[in-house]
Amino acid sequence: MERRNRKGRFSLSPDSPSNYSRVYVDVFSIAASLSRPEELFASAAEAGLNAVFVVDAWHETHMGLARRYLDLCRRYGLDCRLSESKPAEVFAAELCDAECGEGCAVLTRDYDAVKAVGRCAVLIFQRGMFWRAEAV
Repeated sequence: MERRNRKGRFSLSPDSPSNYSRVYVDVFSIAASLSRPEELFASAAEAGLNAVFVVDAWHETHMGLARRYLDLCRRYGLDCRLSESKPAEVFAAELCDAECGEGCAVLTRDYDAVKAVGRCAVLIFQRGMFWRAEAV
């Protein structure tokens, strides 16, 4: 399937986070699409997902939710990182490339990650499914 938006043209194919050894999650983006954001953390902990949760903290307007998400990370014993100088989807892409590379993925709803990533896959969450996105 092909998708065109203001950020470019992208090829989308169905995929799953379980196909990757580690995933880097853009927390604000994915949690915003859920009716209960706590589900993101609870289900990751329950499934034993090898994940790094990247939380936006680069603007003061993010701080309230960032604290809440960090508390959830601690409660479920998950690895959380703060993105203090850039959007989380970009920081997640950089972390993925630096720490893991091929065989790992960034989970987000933002297509900016596709442009920021080097060796990692980008999985876009839309309509309740994950889609592997590649620039066309």
